[in-house]
Amino acid sequence: MTKPVTLSDEAFRVLRANKRPGESDSDVVLRLAEQGGKDPWLIFRTPRRTKAEIARHEWFLKEMREADAKRWDRLQRLRRTGRW
Repeated sequence: MTKPVTLSDEAFRVLRANKRPGESDSDVVLRLAEQGGKDPWLIFRTPRRTKAEIARHEWFLKEMREADAKRWDRLQRLRRTGRW
């Protein structure tokens, strides 16, 4: 049996952020409720990330830091030569 529910925009965003491929909204709520313990709102604080998602995020941050460092070095060279 299904029941309609009303969610705030934030709750809906968190629900979507925690949804895995092939999972229904009900599956997400049940899975997160099992992980959350006694306080049901703890399940909505931060989405769980897989190791692959964390690795992808860390790789992206590393790439961005390297690109920023290159841009900063170039800017410093331009300032030293008076072309900035």
